[in-house]
Amino acid sequence: MNVFSKVTVQSLKKNRTRTIVTIIGIILSTALICAVTTSIASVQKYAVSYYEYVEGKWHGLVSGSDVDTYNKIKSSDKVSDAGSLSYIGYADIGSINEYKPYLYISGFEESIDGLIPVHLKSGRMPQNRNEIILPEHLDENGGVSYKVGDKLTLEVGDRKLDLEKMAELGIDSEENVAAYDDDSVVLTQNSPMYAFDTNDNMVFKTEYIDVKETMEFTVVGTYERPEFEQYFAPGYTALTVADDIDDNAEVSIYYRMKNGKDIYDFIKDNDIGGRTHSDILMLTGVSRYESFYSVVIGLAAIIIGLIMFGSIMLIYNAFSISVSERTKQFGLLSSIGATKKQLKKMVRFEAFALSVIGIPLGIILGVVGMWITFLAIGSRFVAFSNNSYPEPLRVCVSPVAILAACVIAFITISISAWIPSKRATKISAVEAIRQNSDIVQKKYIKTPKFITKIFGLPGMLAHKYFKRSKKKYRATVISLFMSIVLFISAYSFTAYLVSAVKDTHDTMGMDYTYSIFSTTDLNDISAERINDIIKNTDHITDSTFIEYDNMEVSIDSKYLKDDVAINGFVMDKTDYMPSENGKKYTDMDIFFVDDRSFREFAKYCNADPDDFFGKNALNGIVLDNVLYFDGESEKMKRLKMFKDSEFEMSTRLYDKKEGYYFNQIDDKGNAVYVEADAYEVNDDNTIKFPVDDCSNEISIHISAVTDKRPFFIYSDVQSIVFPLSSYKTLYGDSEEQTLNRFEFCIKSDDIYEGFEALKTSLKNNGLSTEGLYNYADEAESNRSMILIIKVFAYGFIILISLIAAANVFNTITTNISLRRREFAMLRSVGMTSKGMRKMLNFECILYGTKALLYGLPMSAVVTYLIYRAVNQGVDTEFFIPWTAVIVAVLSVFVVVFSTMMFSMIKIRKDNTIDALKNENL
Repeated sequence: MNVFSKVTVQSLKKNRTRTIVTIIGIILSTALICAVTTSIASVQKYAVSYYEYVEGKWHGLVSGSDVDTYNKIKSSDKVSDAGSLSYIGYADIGSINEYKPYLYISGFEESIDGLIPVHLKSGRMPQNRNEIILPEHLDENGGVSYKVGDKLTLEVGDRKLDLEKMAELGIDSEENVAAYDDDSVVLTQNSPMYAFDTNDNMVFKTEYIDVKETMEFTVVGTYERPEFEQYFAPGYTALTVADDIDDNAEVSIYYRMKNGKDIYDFIKDNDIGGRTHSDILMLTGVSRYESFYSVVIGLAAIIIGLIMFGSIMLIYNAFSISVSERTKQFGLLSSIGATKKQLKKMVRFEAFALSVIGIPLGIILGVVGMWITFLAIGSRFVAFSNNSYPEPLRVCVSPVAILAACVIAFITISISAWIPSKRATKISAVEAIRQNSDIVQKKYIKTPKFITKIFGLPGMLAHKYFKRSKKKYRATVISLFMSIVLFISAYSFTAYLVSAVKDTHDTMGMDYTYSIFSTTDLNDISAERINDIIKNTDHITDSTFIEYDNMEVSIDSKYLKDDVAINGFVMDKTDYMPSENGKKYTDMDIFFVDDRSFREFAKYCNADPDDFFGKNALNGIVLDNVLYFDGESEKMKRLKMFKDSEFEMSTRLYDKKEGYYFNQIDDKGNAVYVEADAYEVNDDNTIKFPVDDCSNEISIHISAVTDKRPFFIYSDVQSIVFPLSSYKTLYGDSEEQTLNRFEFCIKSDDIYEGFEALKTSLKNNGLSTEGLYNYADEAESNRSMILIIKVFAYGFIILISLIAAANVFNTITTNISLRRREFAMLRSVGMTSKGMRKMLNFECILYGTKALLYGLPMSAVVTYLIYRAVNQGVDTEFFIPWTAVIVAVLSVFVVVFSTMMFSMIKIRKDNTIDALKNENL
């Protein structure tokens, strides 16, 4: 250790209070940085574990493939693990659920273990083809119960279409399968169990089991409902061992790459298709879309930048005080031959010595803080996983995260020490010894009259002080400036992040839906009466009922935004409407909403509800706001199509022709009808009519356009909302369009208790519960994601705000302490306490005004950068968080005035003579 280092150590020991304060600042800053990096590592590990537990550890999946493809994948040197689930057959299990009457038997290989999620509830895995495990929801949902050890005899075969039965019911089998040629077509696990007849009634028994063999099994276990069984699958998935897979067998292939980054090239090079486990790949650093990482990197850079900025200002303040107090020492060293390089090394050595103590303690504090935090809230992440993953979030001590925190903290401290060291070495030895470098020499400083008039002599003295000693109050203004920027930026970061997550994980506003498919389900009860029953149920806060459809509309291009046509969201011509010059065509969902709810919606859109009722013409409101993924730009984009809030459009309804259905408009503008039982279109089975002879053009007036989605609209395309009483205005009295199908959209204050109460209420009123669906339960994970992001984000705002407030408090109190000699001098010449308060009030106004003058524009710039970062992945609109701006403005003056008052209470206790003798200014 050389002499300069020894002098630095002695100085640190002599000024223990300042040294301790500096170390505390380093500890707090390092702890915050460590908390961020540790949180990221912990959440990333938890998310990967969640997806591996719930969905499996596979990287790629090829469904409905063959054995040759499986062998090619399994033999690849780029694949670490591969396994398959093979199709064995279906068996009627006697389920009480008419939507799910079968047991779907699938064979697995031992190598599949871990690649797919199989979580035993009881017993063990099968060890041969004679053993089987059953899913637990076979009992809970299907009413079929077996225990471990029970024997099971099944008639196993294929599901096939019953074409004769379907023909009797007038059902076109093309609605059930993509293609078929005869009744040998085998239906897959994903094929529907039902069809709709000509009266739009749901019909079952449109298929049968073609039995291949009788199989006997011993039940050796039960397991959780598997993720690979789709919700609407017609069979409960039972697993047994796949012995000797036939070469022609249908298999689903799961595989995991040695290096996840190879997955997309592997699929392309081998032409195997299928899908990838994008969630796991994305969380481990592999994504097909660079825009995702642009958003992540952009937001990470901003948040780390905010932390470093706040930390630099906090630690810089401590080093600045140290350098200011040691200016005379540096001057004396310079006078005996010390170079500027050696003086800079002294400051850097001081930073290094304090870092050696502060950074390890900060790392420990950060890890312990996050451990306590996750211990308190980690169990809430189970709700985020919809209770499907039982493990709570716990802290992950990642070496990479710790190293990153150390590096960022050391860089932050080095920058904090470098700035005051540059300033100190620029002062000459004589100026450093005399300590008069901060004084600006001017013959006369003119004070504005309004300052003297409002604040009197104290205000004039304060003004002259600031003009002569700008550097002494600059640190206070910079600290306030930094606090404003940090607070507004942190709030903006949170607001944009939450907005982006809400948009991309749209949970809609409803909690349940209840569907009535036909008039037979109504049991002579009106839809209004059912709605009243629902609304009067415990925990139900709102309910409305709708009828929905889809239509093709034509609209004059002058009402459309220019980029809509360019991006292909509208068509120049269509197969279903005659072309007209200047017209564009697009598909829109239409919703007929009960009149009471529509009136409320119209008021919300600033439209007069009476304009939509009692008229022969259709009048509606357009919901014009759709978020979609654009593959070309690799980002979520927002589509708004219409320029005006009031315009006209039209649609066309075609007459029904006995034995025929409308197919298209031909090149000559004629309407083409095709025979109802024809499976291809040719001249022998079609008839043609002039469009005007077989259809009616319906004019639609749009009186309002909104981008705010009401809770009862769930469409992912542009939609038109009409009052339910307008239904006949569109469809007339057509028998085919009689209102016999409703969807009730329901909101609740308790998604679980409300759902059970609603089921009971419907049953008590003689209504079926088959159409009742708990949408909120499915969306709870997305809603929990938003809640968790808010908790972390607002926690970040609080921490940043505390650091900023502490920095301001430290700066102002230090500045006041360094001016004790000045205040003692003013008291010695007769300035009263009232005059001192006036002077400080003027200083507070000056501090706050100057800080806001610089801080608010800079906050707007940082907010814009945050917007640009989020906009890389999600199309969002730029906005200024005015709530944060108002809070920041008020807080600046509150913090400044309270800190000034606190400092002056301490100053009043000083002895005037002792303060005048103090040379450490």
